Amino acid sequence: MELGTFIEQICRYDRQEYFECYGQIEERLHNLEKILGTLEEAQRSMILEQMEHRAGEAPVWVRIHLLSFCMKVSKTPAYTQELLQTVLDADWNEVGEYEKLSDYWQIGTAVFADARLKGEQTQEQLAALYRMLFDAFCGALGIKGQNYVPVEERDGNLVFVMTSQVLGQNHAPTKTLLDRCLVLKKYLRKKVVIINTAMQISGKGAGPFYDLCEAGYLPELCSLDHIEFQGEVFEFHQCANDMPNLDTMVQLVEMIRERKPCYLLDIGGSDICADICGMFVPEITVGTVFSAVAMSCGEYQLLDGKPGTGDLPVLERLGVDEEKIAAARFTFVFKPQEHHYTRQELGIWEHGFVLMIVGWRLDSEIADDFLAMLDRIATQRENVQVVFMGRYESWQSIQTGYERLWKHTRYLGKQEDALAVFACGDLYVNPRRAGGGSSVAEALYQGLPAVTLPEGDVSAAAGEAFRVRDYEQMEREILRYMDDAGYYSRQSARARERAKELLDSRKSFGEAIGKLEEKIKDGVSC
Repeated sequence: MELGTFIEQICRYDRQEYFECYGQIEERLHNLEKILGTLEEAQRSMILEQMEHRAGEAPVWVRIHLLSFCMKVSKTPAYTQELLQTVLDADWNEVGEYEKLSDYWQIGTAVFADARLKGEQTQEQLAALYRMLFDAFCGALGIKGQNYVPVEERDGNLVFVMTSQVLGQNHAPTKTLLDRCLVLKKYLRKKVVIINTAMQISGKGAGPFYDLCEAGYLPELCSLDHIEFQGEVFEFHQCANDMPNLDTMVQLVEMIRERKPCYLLDIGGSDICADICGMFVPEITVGTVFSAVAMSCGEYQLLDGKPGTGDLPVLERLGVDEEKIAAARFTFVFKPQEHHYTRQELGIWEHGFVLMIVGWRLDSEIADDFLAMLDRIATQRENVQVVFMGRYESWQSIQTGYERLWKHTRYLGKQEDALAVFACGDLYVNPRRAGGGSSVAEALYQGLPAVTLPEGDVSAAAGEAFRVRDYEQMEREILRYMDDAGYYSRQSARARERAKELLDSRKSFGEAIGKLEEKIKDGVSC
C-alpha cells in the first residue's frame, strides 16, 4: 500500500477502530522504518516530511503516532519539538491526562536515550507539559495549593523517600536511592520510609505512540515491608503497577499527613505522585540525571553545581524558585567487586591499549561521528582495542562502514562485575549522551582516566580535567594518553582522587541535606 493511501486510510478510523488496528499500524510503520534505512538521506527526509504534512490534517491521536515515528526515525530535534507542542496543545477531551502523561514519559525517555533528539526548546517544552499534568492531577484531587503540616507538628527524625522505580543492585537509580537512605539513617540519625510510587514510564491510558517503551517493575517487592542495605533496615512500601491511581495517591497523602515527616526526598524527579505529596510537607528532589535540573514541582532541589542558563526557563515553567536550588556533588555507590579477571579471560588484547565504552543504550547513543573518530584512531595505532560493555545490539554494523575499527573491536555485552572489567582497561571514552555517570565513576575508581565532551552526566561526574571540546580534540587526547606515559600516570592519579570525592556521600549529600534542613525549618531560600 502506498504511503499516502495508508495514512488516508488510518485517518478515517475513529478512535476505537484505530486502537483495534494499532498492532497492524505499528507493524506497517516498523516495515517502513526498515525501508527508510535503505534509502539515501534526501529520500528519507522527503518521505518523513510528506508524512509530517499529512499528519497535520489527521486526528490528534494519529498525528501524535505519526510524529513519534518521524521523531524516532529522523534522529532530529525538529520532530521532537513539534510532537511536544502537539501534545501540549491537544484538547483534554481528545488526549486526556493519563495519555498525555504517557506521552511525556515516552518523549522524555527517547530524548534521554538519544541526545540527537534534543533541541534548544525541548527541555522547556517537557517542563511545560509536566507542569500542565501536575496541575491537572492536583485539580482531580481537589488540591488547590501548598498546605504544609505545621513545622512544629512535623517529626524532625522522620523522612519519607520516594522514587518512581526500585529494581536491583545493578540499577544505578536504585543504588542512588539506597545510598541516600543510608546517609540519612546512619549519619543523620533519621528514620527512613521508602516508597516506590511505580510512576516510571506510566503506561496507564497510553495512546498510539511509535515503538512504546515500558518500565521495569518487580511485583515480588509488593510483599516486602522492609529493605536491607549495608547492614541497615528501611521500612518499605511499593505501589501496585497501576499508577497513576488517584485512590493510591490519596492514601499516600493521608499517610504523609498522619505520620508528619519533617520533609520528603524525591529521588529522580518526573514523579507527579511524589510532587503531590510534596504539597503537604516540603519536598527535596535529587535528580538522577544530575547534570541538569530535575523535572519536579517540589519546592527544593539538590543539583550537582549551580543551574545553567538552559535550566532557568525550565525552572520557570515548573514554578520552582531558582533560589531554592542547592548545590551538592552527585555521589555514587558501587556494587562490590567480586572477581579479578585477566585480559585473556575477557578476550581483550593482552598488550593492547584498551578504550572502554560503556552503557545500556549504546545503540542510540553511538553515532557515526563518534565511530568515525574511533576509526581514525584505529588507522593510526595498531595496538588500540575498542571494548564495548553493556548493551549495543547493533555493534556488528561497524564492519560495514568502519572496517579498520571493526578489526580492533570487542563486545563484552552485559557484565555483572563492572569494576573487575574496568581493571582490565586503560581509558574510559564517552560518546555524546545524557547519562553514564555511574560507569565513569567506576572507571575513575580503577584509575582509568576519562575522555568526555563537556555535556551530560559523565562530564559532570568526571570534572574539568577529563573534558574535551569536540570529537576532534577527543581524538588528539586519546592519542596523547597512548603516547605520553607521564601524562597518563598523572591523569590516572587524578582519576583515583576524583573517585574518592564521588564516593563520599556522607560529606557531599549529608552536609548539603543538613544545611537544607535548617532552611526548610525557617522556610527561607538556599
